[in-house]
Amino acid sequence: MTDAKRPLRVALYARYSTDMQNPLSVEDQFRIAERYAQQQGWEVVERFSDDAVSGAVSRDRPGFQRLSADLARGKFDVVLAESVDRISRDPEHMAGFYKNALFNRVELHITGRGKMDAMTLNILSMFAAVFLEELAQKTRRGLEGRAQKGLSAGGKVYGYKQCKDERGVPVKGARDIDEVEAAVVRGIFRDYAAGQSPIAIANRLNDEGIPSPSAETGRRSSGRWKQNTINGNRERGTGILNNELYIGRQVWNRLTYMKHPQTERRVSQLNPENKWVISEVPELRIIDQELWDEVKARQDAQRKRVGKAEAKDRNKLSIGQSLRRRKYVLSGLLHCGLCGGKMTVAGSSKYRTYYCANAKEMGPSVCTGFRGLRETVALPLVLSGLRTELMKPAAYDRFRERFKAKLADSQEAAVDRLRVHDARQRELETRQSNLVRVIEAKADVPDVLLARLTAVSAELQQMQGKRADLVVPEVELPEDLPELYRAMVADLATALSDESVAGRAADELHELVDRVVVHWDEEARGHWLSIEGSLLEMLRKSAPSKLDAMRGDIFAEVGCGSRI
Repeated sequence: MTDAKRPLRVALYARYSTDMQNPLSVEDQFRIAERYAQQQGWEVVERFSDDAVSGAVSRDRPGFQRLSADLARGKFDVVLAESVDRISRDPEHMAGFYKNALFNRVELHITGRGKMDAMTLNILSMFAAVFLEELAQKTRRGLEGRAQKGLSAGGKVYGYKQCKDERGVPVKGARDIDEVEAAVVRGIFRDYAAGQSPIAIANRLNDEGIPSPSAETGRRSSGRWKQNTINGNRERGTGILNNELYIGRQVWNRLTYMKHPQTERRVSQLNPENKWVISEVPELRIIDQELWDEVKARQDAQRKRVGKAEAKDRNKLSIGQSLRRRKYVLSGLLHCGLCGGKMTVAGSSKYRTYYCANAKEMGPSVCTGFRGLRETVALPLVLSGLRTELMKPAAYDRFRERFKAKLADSQEAAVDRLRVHDARQRELETRQSNLVRVIEAKADVPDVLLARLTAVSAELQQMQGKRADLVVPEVELPEDLPELYRAMVADLATALSDESVAGRAADELHELVDRVVVHWDEEARGHWLSIEGSLLEMLRKSAPSKLDAMRGDIFAEVGCGSRI
């Protein structure tokens, strides 16, 4: 058959927008298009479709991409769809597709309207875009009204579940606390407040087999916990640690999500604060105010460190080095009294000594340097003021109350971890039971089912073995707590020198002390230190007289006449 006599080859395209629409609508669109093609005497040679994909998206639609590729290969003569907005609701996308069709001599037809020309197509595309914009405005108006009532105006938030009425029917916008997920949230906040990093917390949650917020949601995600899931962005209110709903405060319209004009990826933009819709929902509080404040205080401290950190390399990559957890309590605090540069530590733990880094690495043309300062001398001196203050009765009273509160918090944390563990174990038991039921009902069992049953059974056995270790402690103060406290304070320098706590202790000390300048007295052959920062007033009141720390502008002399 010659080209003049053969029927036109037609490709059908259908699409439905969201997973809330009936997938059968694709078949309905194909049926209408096939009837139209039959009336025209055309031959349907291919069908393309996209399921649950918005018409505002073009490049990410697999069916549309295959349609465009085959169009350029000359596989058909006509593209037929039920309406213009099935192909695209974006006038720019529609114009590009039409231009591509003209170039490849392919006609574009719409059932009920026939062949499209440039004017008709532009008008219909404009109406489709206007409809989409008006729909977005109406949807947003409805969501704002819901947010003002304290109801959910967005997706699922980890730690909460949808409320149901007495008949078990979900109530739109109403939420309740999911006790298992809430226990995970409290554990994240406790761990972060105790000094753990977001990546360490994520690693623990993954090791314990706890599903992340993205698990089983259909998102493009591994379903595993990541540090950004926990840390997020404080300014934008993203991440577990920044969600104010956990303290009973719902903030809606903090962010606006829009499609980037070049990449077509969905990106967020921070809205002005006066456009936020804030509602108090105390019944949804999961985190108590004290724990929330501890987390915010640590975030503030981390932000200060980032602000002070300065990358000196060309690619600005060395800033990560400056933000690593400090290894020693005095790390980054000691400065040379001659050149102002930082002092670096060298030597074994017993003979660890601070030297001027400039003198050591650049030579006498930059700094002549002086005899090194033993850490065993510097640390007790800096901490002497703290130790004296901590020995006062009022300080012990505060410690005892905090110690008791921490014990109670530890008990709650253990209860939460046990609750999460038992929920995960029940989930695995259900999966194991379901798999066994399916396998027993099949005559020929696929290998994949047997492998899955083996994996679930192994994980379940591991979970069952861990349960005995999750003991809930009793809240009871030790009888010798005063003696323990005195011993701890008396040995403060040694305790804070322990490498297991040195990093956190260094962070806390950096909040009090800006820097410690080390000077050398040549005549006396000894060092003296000047401490700068908010600890100054504490030292002025409490510096021990035996260290002669009250001479002029706060400083202390040590080791005069001795070899340091």
